[in-house]
Amino acid sequence: MKHIFPILMVLLTLSCQQQNEVKDPFERANRTDSDNSNNDNLIIDGDTVSFSSNFKLNVYVADNEDIGASGKQLIETRLVAAMTKFGISGSGANPRFFVGPVVNLISKNVTATSPTKYLNTYEITLHAVDALNQTIFSSYAFSGKGVGDSPDKACINAFQSQKFDNAEFYKFLKTAEEKILNYYNQNCDVLIQEAEAEAKIRNYSSAFNVLNNIPKECSECFKKVSAKRVEYFQMNLNNECQSILANMKSELGKYNDASASGFNDAAMNYYALIDRQSSCFPEAEKLYNNHMKKMSPKARRDWDLQMKNWEKQVEMADKEFDLKRDKEMGNLEYLKFKEEMAAKAEIEGNKKLLQKYNYDELPWLRKLFTPRQHVD
Repeated sequence: MKHIFPILMVLLTLSCQQQNEVKDPFERANRTDSDNSNNDNLIIDGDTVSFSSNFKLNVYVADNEDIGASGKQLIETRLVAAMTKFGISGSGANPRFFVGPVVNLISKNVTATSPTKYLNTYEITLHAVDALNQTIFSSYAFSGKGVGDSPDKACINAFQSQKFDNAEFYKFLKTAEEKILNYYNQNCDVLIQEAEAEAKIRNYSSAFNVLNNIPKECSECFKKVSAKRVEYFQMNLNNECQSILANMKSELGKYNDASASGFNDAAMNYYALIDRQSSCFPEAEKLYNNHMKKMSPKARRDWDLQMKNWEKQVEMADKEFDLKRDKEMGNLEYLKFKEEMAAKAEIEGNKKLLQKYNYDELPWLRKLFTPRQHVD
């Protein structure tokens, strides 16, 4: 057990901040995402464009009888693809911020041919909004014509022809980014209160989502929430300790002969994430000790040696946590595993917050995304 305690502490200390600051294991991931999006070198009208942060936006498409279910799905898919190209769409985003379309059917023509064809013209306005504060950050409008065997297919045809790699769409997203960053800078305490409220009802993944989506460019707020962000991540792990313990058992159980199994990276990754104060830890400790007892002396010596090497790698990561430039550290499975667990928590938090916000039940959003014109 003496080898495990330093590993458990690493989860709370992985960062490259100064020693007198709260160390945050999610800062590097935050920075890397931003760097990735800015290094794509997307060219629009001859100019290289980028975003100054790693902020993310959800996509929401309201029900609309003029576009049908398939048209709704197509629009959502196209918007996600367009925003992903700019690096600002992600399944773990804070769902209070999203992009949604208002789709107005301007004209509808039905041919007398067989089969019948629908020739429709649409006016589409995209809004980037804050669902909770009833705020529109920016808007982008375009029109499109489509033809198809049904109204749904006509809508799909119209939207598929729309290109989003243009200066106007980029400006729309860039304006939203600037205003969202400004919101984070001015409302840090509000976000902390929201996260605390989620934590009080044991929605730790939601609390983590709220704080983990604060971009590092909002430096003061980002540092202010660092300790809480780590705390809520660990609380979410503790909530899921039974699942983590089951995975640990599964990994250790893959070898019929423990004495010949060798060092088990995957099992140790799970073991390291089970907090000593969690209800699962006594069973995890017993499982670990029983596994070690079954080993032959030689296998035990080999295990201990590899454990020491593994701990040294983790300590190296603690001092300089930059996997992008450190090829050897980039292969450390423990760190990859921790990031996967953080991404999972963020996505779970996104789903819970979406249920809480329930866009379809917010009167101002229903009004905003209801078509202004309807052609019979």
